[in-house]
Amino acid sequence: MRSDYLNNNSNVGGPKAKYEKVSAAKTLSADDSGKVFGLDQDAAYSITLPKAADAGAGWNAKFILVDEGSNACKVIPDSSEDTLIGMLTTAADGTASASAETGVDELIWVASTAKLGDWAELICDGTYFYVSGQMHDADHVTLA
Repeated sequence: MRSDYLNNNSNVGGPKAKYEKVSAAKTLSADDSGKVFGLDQDAAYSITLPKAADAGAGWNAKFILVDEGSNACKVIPDSSEDTLIGMLTTAADGTASASAETGVDELIWVASTAKLGDWAELICDGTYFYVSGQMHDADHVTLA
């Protein structure tokens, strides 16, 4: 399998990241691990993560704002879980970062505030989704 992954003609992997632009509600599965999701704020919606145990250790995804708009975009755990833990830092203004030391249930690209390139990456250990990311200024992306 490893040789298939490294073979450019295998269709198993390659130099490009698996990318998908999202503009409406979506539920992710364990198979979505490794994807980069471009977020479009032209509509309000939530992207629901798989249950942490179903995702398993090593599940990961990255979310990047690629289309600014006047709506909030959320990444949320399964409704039975509060499994987001982590921190988002700011790049430009030096103010406090968004942080959650215990499990929360929303990662939000704030309506009319988030800017192109604000991003967050999640990695799961089978119990929690650990969040890291960066935003241009405070309160573009929040953990709640």
